[in-house]
Amino acid sequence: MDTDTAILDRVASVMTQVFNVPPGATITRATTSADVDGWDSLSHSIFILGVEDEFGTDLPIDKTYEMKDIGDLVDLIAAQRSTA
Repeated sequence: MDTDTAILDRVASVMTQVFNVPPGATITRATTSADVDGWDSLSHSIFILGVEDEFGTDLPIDKTYEMKDIGDLVDLIAAQRSTA
């Protein structure tokens, strides 16, 4: 089972690819879409698809649009993985 830190690291890796976040940029649980250049509704969908692919899971679409920050996404992934 992945720890929250391991999940955050993997999510950050997907963010780096989708949003061209510079390597070494700090991505934390408190990171929001407002903190990331180019994060709009289309890129959000691409990001979520990338996260689902990375973790081999399907995330509930309604929950992915209710997220306030990356911490919410980490928690959602952890919850999905604990019930799988």
